[in-house]
Amino acid sequence: MKSRFSFSLLPIMAAGFLCFGTSCNKTTSETEADARRTTNKAEQELAELREWAKDKAKDVDSTAERKGPQVKEEFKQRSAELEANLDSLSEESKEEYKELKRRFENWQSQNKQRSDMPLQPEKLDSITALLLGSSAALDITWIPTQVRSKYETFTKNVRQHQSSWTASDWDYVDAVYREMNIKKDPLEDNLSPADRLRIKGLQAEYLALEAKKDAKDLHQQIKDN
Repeated sequence: MKSRFSFSLLPIMAAGFLCFGTSCNKTTSETEADARRTTNKAEQELAELREWAKDKAKDVDSTAERKGPQVKEEFKQRSAELEANLDSLSEESKEEYKELKRRFENWQSQNKQRSDMPLQPEKLDSITALLLGSSAALDITWIPTQVRSKYETFTKNVRQHQSSWTASDWDYVDAVYREMNIKKDPLEDNLSPADRLRIKGLQAEYLALEAKKDAKDLHQQIKDN
């Protein structure tokens, strides 16, 4: 009668025979190949992130159609992919990635600090007057036939003055834009089809100009800091 000990050796012996020869060597080779692929993938992702940052720093106009939050989301996605394989990077590459990430986070932090500050009523009145011709333009009652001209005046003045605005100025401009939309929305059904189409086009133009500003801020942060 055979003992349980004898039978328990059979799987171990079988495993030994299976590993004898090329099978285990192939597994080792595959493992090494996987490691190389992971390293190459991580380095490639870093190279892509580096080129992405360079493109933003030297060609702001190429991202004018995108909102700033979309630029931030793209960075987050690229960063997440790289984080998954971070250990595969060389020490030099790790430092480069950390620096790119630091610059981006600085830009986010500066934006948050600015957005957390309450708007000053005096400056809001001044910006409203600049954009709409009167500091009381958002306080009076709007009628449907006036809405299109309000957006045309606003967009024309944004085009004219945008180059001199700081990031803080844009916060006030955006506050005016949001209030305009609040004034417009209850009148939407009473606007003519032509007015609705024109207003949508003007809104799209403003958002593109704002996106260009957001992208420029981010690009400058990545390039200079």
